[in-house]
Amino acid sequence: MIFADLHIHIGQSLDGKYVKITGAKTLTLPNILQVAREVKGLSLVGIVDSHSPGVQGDFKTLLASGVLKPLSTGGYAANGLAVIPGHEIELQVGEGNAHFLAYFPYLEQVEQYVRSIKNGIKNWQLSTQRGFLPIDLWLEAVTKAEGLWFPAHAFTPHKGIYGACCRRLRDVLPILPKAVEIGLSADRAMAKSISELDSMVMFSNSDAHSLPNIAREYNSLARTDPSFGGLLDLIIGKSKQAVRNYGLPPRVGKYHRTYCLSCEKVIKSPAPQLMCPDCGSKQVVMGVLDRLVSIADRPLGKHDVSTYVHQVPLRQLPGIGPKMYERLLSAFGTEMTILHQVNMEELRAVAGEKVAAWIIKDRYGELIIEAGGGGVFGRVVDILSPEVE
Repeated sequence: MIFADLHIHIGQSLDGKYVKITGAKTLTLPNILQVAREVKGLSLVGIVDSHSPGVQGDFKTLLASGVLKPLSTGGYAANGLAVIPGHEIELQVGEGNAHFLAYFPYLEQVEQYVRSIKNGIKNWQLSTQRGFLPIDLWLEAVTKAEGLWFPAHAFTPHKGIYGACCRRLRDVLPILPKAVEIGLSADRAMAKSISELDSMVMFSNSDAHSLPNIAREYNSLARTDPSFGGLLDLIIGKSKQAVRNYGLPPRVGKYHRTYCLSCEKVIKSPAPQLMCPDCGSKQVVMGVLDRLVSIADRPLGKHDVSTYVHQVPLRQLPGIGPKMYERLLSAFGTEMTILHQVNMEELRAVAGEKVAAWIIKDRYGELIIEAGGGGVFGRVVDILSPEVE
């Protein structure tokens, strides 16, 4: 099974220059490769700041040293981990600005892409900069450089295309994407309330700004080659393999429900809430659920655990502090192994009854969550009756 997180940022390039201003200094390319492979247990990662001259220099340094090696089907191998270079960009579409993700086979194609839109971005060293060019010209540049693309965190009020720009993609894009990134405050069942998404592959990714947040959301890809070519085949439909998402329960997302800026609280009344029902204020941060209910063209579907598992990252479970986390990794290797493979008896022997029960319930998406909103994450508040396997 391939575990993939396709949206990871770089905090600093190895020359000491900032890339993602809000990213951790330790979020360097070598550190990402080590943590993604040896701690998280991922098979495939996307580095979405590969446009940056500093990050391109890091790629070339690792290629020269043999840490990275080109894959024949696109992307780079790093001792069992496949790495795909990419770029996140902000573009004006419809009623606002949205983030988009693009991925390329090798650095040569990234450099070709950068040259074609170089005048449209003011600072190429930094992450997720505003692109001053029309969406159709950007899409042309991606295509000519043999890339693939899709909207990032599509439903969030902060730079999500549905959350900030439009009710339908077909109204603002010259062509529809073949994939979409769901984002942290929604899940596949919520996304399915918009019928134009039916034909698209849906990904859940971490949008990591720190090493611990790598794989806070991720995907399993059955019988897919871990490479750019494998990802491309999956998205354009040649592989015909479904993606299974492992994502935070939507209620954990910091933009899940509408937040009143006047009352300074999350609105808990049934969605959609487009203004505060308590004080009447329209000064609110629109929640993902509230926005989706207001623009959906069919009722929200039922959650299907065969395609989307609600999963809280290991380090966020009650009882798993730094010492317990290290004990689990020492015993079982990686987070993916702990979350997917280790049985109850083995977990109990290392972590005790309570922590083992939390992990098993997390594995099957059976946690109770208090909803987040307005930039504040929700939290795990309880656990269902302990019927563990």
